[in-house]
Amino acid sequence: MDQEHLEAFQEELAKTFFFSILKDLSEVGETLTDFEVKVLIQKALAHSSDLQVEWGEMDRFGNSTLLVKYESNLLVIEASPLINAIRILWNEYKSKEN
Repeated sequence: MDQEHLEAFQEELAKTFFFSILKDLSEVGETLTDFEVKVLIQKALAHSSDLQVEWGEMDRFGNSTLLVKYESNLLVIEASPLINAIRILWNEYKSKEN
């Protein structure tokens, strides 16, 4: 994969992820738990048919490790900061709304 193709893929993935998260959050009426955020993240990444996405086994990878396979590459992501950021920002937003 050349650099131009990689950059185009990254940009498209970021847009898809961002808009999917926003769409799904707009349908949430309550505050979120970490588990619910993990479901939203996995669902957002699953929109790309080029990716295989799953959460790592807790005993092998920890509580919030996301495994993303793209072609022959495996990306291991510690997603706790992302989960916390989404949950905290959404819950603050919802508390100010009420």
